[in-house]
Amino acid sequence: MTTSSENTKLLVVTKNKSLKTNIDDCIFNQKGLDPLNSSMLQDNILDFIAENSPDLVLLDFEYQENIFEVVDRIVTDYPECGVIVILPESEMLNSEKVILSGARAFILQPFKKENLVKTINRVVELMKRGQANANLAPTNPLERPKNTFTVFSPKGGAGTTTVAVNLAISLHKELQEEVLLIDGKHLFGHVALCLNLRTANSITDLISHIGVLDQRMVKQVVVKHISGISVLPSPTLISEGQGIRPDDIYKMLEILQGIYPNIIIDAGSHLTDNTVTYMDLSDKILLVLNPDLASLRDVRQFEEVSHTLNYPDDKTMLILNLTGRKADVKREEIEKILKMNIFGKIPADENLALSCLNEGVPIVLKNPRHQISAAFSVISKGLVKIIQSARTTYNQSSNKDKSALLSRSSNLG
Repeated sequence: MTTSSENTKLLVVTKNKSLKTNIDDCIFNQKGLDPLNSSMLQDNILDFIAENSPDLVLLDFEYQENIFEVVDRIVTDYPECGVIVILPESEMLNSEKVILSGARAFILQPFKKENLVKTINRVVELMKRGQANANLAPTNPLERPKNTFTVFSPKGGAGTTTVAVNLAISLHKELQEEVLLIDGKHLFGHVALCLNLRTANSITDLISHIGVLDQRMVKQVVVKHISGISVLPSPTLISEGQGIRPDDIYKMLEILQGIYPNIIIDAGSHLTDNTVTYMDLSDKILLVLNPDLASLRDVRQFEEVSHTLNYPDDKTMLILNLTGRKADVKREEIEKILKMNIFGKIPADENLALSCLNEGVPIVLKNPRHQISAAFSVISKGLVKIIQSARTTYNQSSNKDKSALLSRSSNLG
């Protein structure tokens, strides 16, 4: 990625002359963009990238049949090169697969000039921010623990909301500290429903004031639940949820991490730019899966994405949900296939789960002695160990730095 003082080298890859003309018109004379001459581009995109080192590739979804493999190869072989896929509206169902293959974003065709430019600028900003963080890492290798955990599943219906809600309450009980639960499913979020919270407050109330956001304003928007946890619900209007951008989430979450010592995020099952932003700022990703082959396949695909995003292997922890049924894939087989240990497992009880949803009372509150509540307690205790270990390591490192500073000061007389 170029530095902030240089233009972003942009490569447009398409065989559609009409689309190429449209893109050229949109980016003509756009400040900060340096379009590359792609007239010499052959089918082997990787060779062209190797020779010209673009920062960003605008890739037509219909350029080649194996477009997902093309995206994967680009981001794997050239991790500093971002990819935006131009997706026909007729291929909207492939949007999630585009992101899973490693693209930074996609834009639907036909598109308006302002939407294309906004998408390009947003991706460029995220890439520069990631490079800046990487450059700062050697001078500040140990950051203060954020104790932020994103609950996500690449497969729909795995139960991320149930896990996030009950885990937040259980963690609050174990730590006796403030825990903030964020509904990161900006479209069709159900956290407030599961907790029977009737409020008009939502995440958009914070994002709309992001420039002047402080602790007082946050406390006015965040809703306190009877269990003791704090809750930031998702928008009640689809239009509001669609307007939330990664930059907004990044700024908001950094502020919230300075206020709340522990944060649980329900990120649902759709992998978007917003979801990745939540993951980027999290200490761990609690990956929820069910004991079936479809879940195993989707988790393996997500692990490929996490490597593309340069996440360390220990950032992802597996939560096996809805266990105990006869047809389940065994835990040992799951760990062998995924080459990962199960961090926690939660038994199935569909009748209890349904009644809790309908009543708006989480399982750990309605039936604290149930085996599901016991499972959440075990998982919470595991998270507490991670939190305490991170705090101890940070404090020890901080004390060493202070001792070294005092020693240097005393040597100076």
